[in-house]
Order: sequence, then C-alpha cells, then structure tokens
Amino acid sequence: MSLPAIHRPAVLIVSASLREAREQRKVGLRQLARQLGMSPARLSGLELATHIAHPPDVAHILGFLGIGGAEHEQIMKLAKHAYDANFIAQHDTQAFSLMWTYEQLSDRIVEWAPSSLPELLRPQQHFERVLGGDEKMSGLGELEPLERSVRQQTMQDGRRRYLFLIGEEAVRTASNEVDADERIQRLRSAAQLHHVSVRIVPTTATGLNPPPAFTLFEVGRAPVAATFKHVHCTAYITEKPLLDGYLGTSNALQRQALSDSATVDTLNHTERSQAS
Repeated sequence: MSLPAIHRPAVLIVSASLREAREQRKVGLRQLARQLGMSPARLSGLELATHIAHPPDVAHILGFLGIGGAEHEQIMKLAKHAYDANFIAQHDTQAFSLMWTYEQLSDRIVEWAPSSLPELLRPQQHFERVLGGDEKMSGLGELEPLERSVRQQTMQDGRRRYLFLIGEEAVRTASNEVDADERIQRLRSAAQLHHVSVRIVPTTATGLNPPPAFTLFEVGRAPVAATFKHVHCTAYITEKPLLDGYLGTSNALQRQALSDSATVDTLNHTERSQAS
C-alpha cells in the first residue's frame, strides 16, 4: 500500500480540499502547476499529502483557482494547523473527509463499541428513525445517508480488514424486539465476511466503567490515527504516545473478547432467548 508520509489530520484535510477545489473547477493538475510556476510533481504532492501545504502555498493555489470568502478562510485556517498532531473536527464535512481518508490509508480498522453498535454495522432502519425523530438534533453526529452508505459499501469490498470489538451491552440492549432482531442479523451478516471479525467483549471483562468508544486505524498493525466522537465534534489523534495508549487498550480488549466462534454462539443464544 502506498502511503503519504504525513498523516496529521489538518494536512490531510487541506490536501483533499485543494484537490477537490481544482477538480470542481475542471482545471488539470499540469495546467494549474504551470500557472503557479510549480512542478506537477510538487503540486501532486501537496494534493496527496506527501508534502505539507504551508499557508503561503495554500494561499497561492486558492488565488489561482479563484476561491474566496468562507471557503478560502476555512482552508487557510486549517493550513495553519498543519503541524498539529491532533485535531478536533467540528463540521460534519471535515469529520467525514478525515474518516474516509484514514479508512483508505489503513489495511486494518479496529473499532471498540462498548454500549451501541458501531455505525458501520447499524441497520439502515436505525438511521431512518434517527433522521425522522429528535435524536438527530440531540447531537449524535451521525453522517449523512450518502456518506454513511459509501463507507458501508466500502467495508464490503474486502480491501482491508475490520475488527469490531463490541460490548455485551451493545448486543443485548434494544428498545424493542424488532431492533434486537435487526442487531443480531446485522452482526451475523458482518461476521460471515472473510475480512471482518466481530467479537463480543463480556461485561465482566470491562467492569462498570468500560473504555470510551474509539476507532483505531492501522497500517501493518502500527496505528496511524485514532478517533472518537463527542456530542458536537469528532477528535482525531496522531500523537504517538496517545496512539500507543489506544493500541494498548485495543490489545487488552482483544485478549478479553470472546473468540469468533464463541461470539457467533452468543449471538445465536441471544436470538433464541429473544424469540422465546
């Protein structure tokens, strides 16, 4: 897998923003590089995050593309945070852009969900109810339907591995029988994919205060980023000591989790119990 040398969040957002702005205006990379007096290789590096786009470079590019107003201000603000190892995404578009980029970079994604199903494994009906009720306004931070659908479809293609570590509470707790059945069916379907592992972490293993939910993006089993959601924002972490902490938590949860076969047995038992 070809990886950019830089994984810092703001760098990835700025590079994606520059590429998207150029493509939206239907300007070729070589054409823009010539206008900027820059080599195509360097411009490509700025757009692919193999080089840091410093504020003067960003302003130069935005000027030639005719980008002003709020869009210009937002991209320039991000460019000033290029060396920040961690980043708080307060806008849905930024959160999705980073989530999508880190997923594409990774060869394995580990997600810990202690009390509710991971977003990638939630049935579509769940989102329809959220969008149709007051939960959306309460700040759950769900992605828009199209973006979520793209991520779920990408999970099916087998290009990377997924490990979902799910708290026992998330499996057993449902508001009604329909929700419970949807959860079990969704988990069983995911577990049948050869590149997806679904494993239940017993409540007794994590105690009354399990670690908060997080997602860890890995390349060659080395973490490149971690993310977790708050009510009104999403935090992205690339600072090594913090990443090492999330990796340690992930490994501990994996040791405490049921095996794949035991997880399937638990799902079957839960389904039979609900049916009776």
